[in-house]
Amino acid sequence: MTEIEQVTVSMDGFEVNVYVVHAPGGDVIVDAGAEPERILGAVRGPVAAVLLTHAHADHVGALEEVLSGTNAPLYVHPDAAEAAGATVYEPLDGGQELELAGETFRVLNTPGHAPGSVTFVVGRDQIVGDLILPGSVGRTDIDGASWEDLEVSLRKVMSLWEDETRLYAGHGPVMLAREQLETNPYLPPVLP
Repeated sequence: MTEIEQVTVSMDGFEVNVYVVHAPGGDVIVDAGAEPERILGAVRGPVAAVLLTHAHADHVGALEEVLSGTNAPLYVHPDAAEAAGATVYEPLDGGQELELAGETFRVLNTPGHAPGSVTFVVGRDQIVGDLILPGSVGRTDIDGASWEDLEVSLRKVMSLWEDETRLYAGHGPVMLAREQLETNPYLPPVLP
């Protein structure tokens, strides 16, 4: 049974979430933000891959150390690769289904907060990066961001939500999708 472990690390006093997905055949690390020793300390098995939801500094700060500490391949969207400092990587694209460590990671292109942002669907749960935050959404007042793109991305992930879907965001606690539907004023209305 796959378990998604939230590892909260601190980058200059700013908390950011890293996820270690404990899958049947090993581990997958998502967003190596900071404190590489804490991230590597959460690993229980061989690391099959390191995935990035997007390439903002608070999500890639420990990437080099984590890659060298695991010898795992890096998966990143081509639009985010340069910002992540990645020259050797496996390109991500929406609609892909990655089979990693005995678990399927479905890739959704979810730009809006940052170029090359993706969401990973694992079972019915979603690792959303900074697309959705508790009671909020990712900032769109920064370079490369767009509210119009973000709204399209939100509708894309929301169309897959079930009652028990959990959202694993880049900051804050793990959320239940249905609670965000009721309380998050930034989510667009669900289209019939």
